Amino acid sequence: MRTQRLTAMACAAALALAVLASAAAQPAPAQVKLVMAFVPSGEARTILETGSRVAHLLEIATGYSFESFVATSYAGVIEAMGADRADIGWLNTFSYVIAHQKYGVEVRLVTVRFGLPYYRAEIIAQPNSGINSLADLQGKRFAFVDPASTSGYLFPLAGLKKAGYDPQKFFGQTIFAGSHNNVVLAVYQGRVDAGAVYEDARGSVQKTLPDVMQKVKVVWRSDPIPNDTVSFRGSLPAEVKDRVTKALLRFSEQPAGLEALKALYEIEALADYELLVSKYKVRVPSLNAFYDPVRDVARYAGINLEELIKPR
Repeated sequence: MRTQRLTAMACAAALALAVLASAAAQPAPAQVKLVMAFVPSGEARTILETGSRVAHLLEIATGYSFESFVATSYAGVIEAMGADRADIGWLNTFSYVIAHQKYGVEVRLVTVRFGLPYYRAEIIAQPNSGINSLADLQGKRFAFVDPASTSGYLFPLAGLKKAGYDPQKFFGQTIFAGSHNNVVLAVYQGRVDAGAVYEDARGSVQKTLPDVMQKVKVVWRSDPIPNDTVSFRGSLPAEVKDRVTKALLRFSEQPAGLEALKALYEIEALADYELLVSKYKVRVPSLNAFYDPVRDVARYAGINLEELIKPR
């Protein structure tokens, strides 16, 4: 075990040094300190542990000092960036759209999973629930993730409206569970009849709930959604944004860096604008424009972005 740990540490150090050596930028200012914030889309402790691993690699690769934290809500990361208490946000899609509109937050990287910069929302239920379509959800107990969640709130909300239902009057009871894992668990345990999550959130809890694929089924899927982001506080110096962005791209192509990203948010790759266009064949004028479909869905659903994240 000791030998394995030393070997892992040596690999991580070698990876970070390779990233640093390949960076063509000027030497990093000695006193740059950055705060990196993570949304609580999964288990907070796991996100903090793996996020700290990413921060450590970035420290070696950039020469900057990093501090990491997991917010208690999606809005917590948005507001931290707006108040200059966080410099880098690993923002889910809808949170980025809100943060950009309200505070000028800038997306620099898009996450990639299953070889795509897109994913879908799902609505899940138990197999014996009698729920097989959106119509069957009427009057049921339903769990959303968070008001700023794309797949755990916005797209399911728009899907219900598109099907002719008023989400405010449709359910018997609604709750915000706080994370996708919590929604899956609530459905699995029967505390709610159905819930909204990302595709496929069931896999995130399969280690602790081995039979979750049999005990929880998918009853609805959304249209494609642009993936989540690595975003930066708008007033952060451009050279700092560039240095961190390049370091993340480089170590996402190395085994140790990729392992940390997969453990963090199941990320398989990262893409900047150039890669989004050349490798993934997305035709948009900018990274920010890649998220215009989410803005369209928010308008369709009748959501006021700034009102959405006001303290309750």
